[in-house]
Amino acid sequence: MFGFHKPKMYRSIEGCCICRAKSSSSRFTDSKRYEKDFQSCFGLHETRSGDICNACVLLVKRWKKLPAGSKKNWNHILMLTVPPQVPLQLNLLVIVTSQMTAQIQRWLLALTERQCFPF
Repeated sequence: MFGFHKPKMYRSIEGCCICRAKSSSSRFTDSKRYEKDFQSCFGLHETRSGDICNACVLLVKRWKKLPAGSKKNWNHILMLTVPPQVPLQLNLLVIVTSQMTAQIQRWLLALTERQCFPF
């Protein structure tokens, strides 16, 4: 009945090429149509390509509607996408070592290593 069409994707393995979101309540699309506007819209200094989430598509469309000469951009979206941090267990251990007593430290360390209670 209809020809082949690309199915709607609500998850992306690599994530959005702008905000790095891996899932969305709306679909991901190919970024080729919007790549020429990335540098001005998001203040990028490098080229990015891949899937783009609908939220970032809407930002590009909003940027296109700005009056001529406007300096507004959405580079703060890129600032929110930091590389993955230290795993949660290590963060927990850092908090434990800096704020709690030695007995509680031993208990939580045993809990994270063996996944059981030390008593």
